[in-house]
Amino acid sequence: MTGRRLWLTMKLKLVEGEQVVIRTRAHHRALLPALINFLITVAVMSFLLGYISRADQPEFIEHYHHIGVFIIWAAGLLALAFGSLKPALSWANRLTYLTTHRLVQKNLLGAAQPTVVPLGLLSEVRLKASRLQSMSAAGDLVLLHGAYGQHQRTRLNNMPDAAHFQTVVAEELSEYRRNVAAQYAQQAPAPGGYGDAHYA
Repeated sequence: MTGRRLWLTMKLKLVEGEQVVIRTRAHHRALLPALINFLITVAVMSFLLGYISRADQPEFIEHYHHIGVFIIWAAGLLALAFGSLKPALSWANRLTYLTTHRLVQKNLLGAAQPTVVPLGLLSEVRLKASRLQSMSAAGDLVLLHGAYGQHQRTRLNNMPDAAHFQTVVAEELSEYRRNVAAQYAQQAPAPGGYGDAHYA
C-alpha cells in the first residue's frame, strides 16, 4: 500500500476491495460569505475606532473612550470568529469522497457527522448550478437514493468541477452495477440445474 493510499485509509475506513476515486472539498467559492464578512467587519471596526478617537469628540465619549474601544474590539472579534473563521475551518474540515462503493462526506477532525450514500442505493445524480456557480464550474449535486420505494435526496453543495464529478459518479455507479450483476450471475445456478448439488 502506497503512502498516499495509507493516508486516505486513515482518513476514511475502506472495506475490502474498496478504493477512493475522488477526494475533494467544497469549491472555494463557498468561502465568499466568510470573505465578505471579514471585509465588512474590518471596515466597520476601522471606522468606529477612528471615529471615537477623534479629538473633537464630546466629553462623554472621551471619558468612556476605553470602554468604547473594548466594545468595538469585542464585537468585531466575535463577528470575525463566527462569521469568517468558523466557516473557513468548517470548509477545510469537511471532505467529500467518492469510492468504488459509496459517496461520503465527513469531517477530518472532531465529530465525524458523516453523510453516506452507498452506490447500491443510488438511483440518480442531478446537477444544479446557479449562474454564479456556473462561472466557476461549481454546482450542487443532488443524490436520489433509497430502497423499497422509500427515496430521499442528499445534496452535496458547491462541488468543484461539478459536471465532471457528476460524470465520474455515473461511471462508478455503472461499474458497480456491472460488478454486482457479474457476482450474481456467478452465484446463480445454471438453468434447469440445482446449484452445487451432487448426485451419486
